[in-house]
Amino acid sequence: MQVSLSSDISRFSPNDSSGSSDVPAQQAEAPKALNPEGAAPEAERSPSGEADPTGNALDEALIQEAITLYTPVPPQASADSAAMRRNLSRMLAWVRGLEQSGGRDLANVRILGTGMRSVVVRVNFDDSGPAEAAEALPSSLILKRYRRKDSTQNAGGFGYLRERYGLPALNEQVLGLFPRFYGADAELRVIALEDVSAGTAEGEQYSVAHALLEGTEQQALDALNYYIEAYHSLAASGIMGEAVEDYRLNLARADRKAQFPGAIASPGLAERGLKKLYGVADEARTPEHDADSPASSPAAHEDAPILPAAVEELSFRFRRVLQPFFTKRPPVPEQFKLNRGRVYMLSSGDFSPQNVLIGPAEDAPVRIVDAEGTCLHHRGFPFVEAMLGFPSSPEYPRYRVDRQRALPALYSALFDDAPLEAHLAEDLAVCTAITVCVLVELYSASPRATLLPMIRREGAQLMRLLLQISGSQDATLAECAERLDAPE
Repeated sequence: MQVSLSSDISRFSPNDSSGSSDVPAQQAEAPKALNPEGAAPEAERSPSGEADPTGNALDEALIQEAITLYTPVPPQASADSAAMRRNLSRMLAWVRGLEQSGGRDLANVRILGTGMRSVVVRVNFDDSGPAEAAEALPSSLILKRYRRKDSTQNAGGFGYLRERYGLPALNEQVLGLFPRFYGADAELRVIALEDVSAGTAEGEQYSVAHALLEGTEQQALDALNYYIEAYHSLAASGIMGEAVEDYRLNLARADRKAQFPGAIASPGLAERGLKKLYGVADEARTPEHDADSPASSPAAHEDAPILPAAVEELSFRFRRVLQPFFTKRPPVPEQFKLNRGRVYMLSSGDFSPQNVLIGPAEDAPVRIVDAEGTCLHHRGFPFVEAMLGFPSSPEYPRYRVDRQRALPALYSALFDDAPLEAHLAEDLAVCTAITVCVLVELYSASPRATLLPMIRREGAQLMRLLLQISGSQDATLAECAERLDAPE
């Protein structure tokens, strides 16, 4: 059955900040859509075995000024510590050796964030020196230091490796859309990248999220069109290029334990959220749980509850979307990518409108920042995120998303105007279930738990709509939608 999505999209009720909401907007920062699993940030510390560098008076003054001017907003951490000063001193010593510094002195340092995963700093250079050299060098750059000690060997979640190797790959896919990669130091766990805000006056560059929150109706619609164009360019690049395979190979070399290098980060979150949704214990097992496996001895599992058939089926389908066979080791011949691979794409893995910036540059008006989650993923994930009103982003449900006018264009941009046949609709319904289950896992024990009834309800509505307009008779997905919509 071939149908047009735009003909039925108006039946899905929008999240409009002007409408009556039964859930207040949350001010605390939302976790990433697919966050690292169970990883508390390490304390700021020196790399093991490295002696403290001898700091000079200029660096000490720049660091003290940066710490004084920085006011963290929860859940950001304080920057006022001896460990932070030591690490900033090492970062400044390292950045002087980059080609982009050109031997220039540092003019100032600004701390932009002290989050769970990383510390983000802007370094501005002195503009002294030959004019022709200064014009060829960046006036500033961004440094990101990752907190986790294993971040240079573990590619499973958001982090160093995905951004280190993701930025060059993404910029080969779509030139200029992401910040340029300048360099990295694995021992320091630091990456240097282009400052995409350099040269813009205050107010000249703004995020799509800002337009959806503060702009007029037309400005919000225009901003969504920029968002759509950015994802269209990524989707159109496909996954067959050398850049994508190089990215996967780099991750595989850096993380020898990675079973699906380059697949979406932290896939286990969705299955844990699914078990919460169905009221199943984490240790639940399948009925025929690997009796031949040494790790599956009767003593270890005789008391474990049995996994319901619906959860077992949905878990399989989650994995099929999150970890497609063509991302498994060893490299898969290209012909196998041509089937399922046509609905996959390489992106930063973070679909928040906060990370899509609109600026004055005519040659590159749109930039996307934050590539910590770079991955191959189903094209349905950015579509679902937008259809649900960006529930993974901090200001949900306040974003004004005109689903009827803008989102059919996002569908067309991602899927090349393909008709919404049953198999694609079922894929999108699975993407919806995964997105909601991830948020169930991430938000259940946080202040954002109050948002879950709305997220679950609208996820159920979207799943039903997709199945209905495509003519799908998928009973498992229909039952999952009922479960999402059931009172807690």
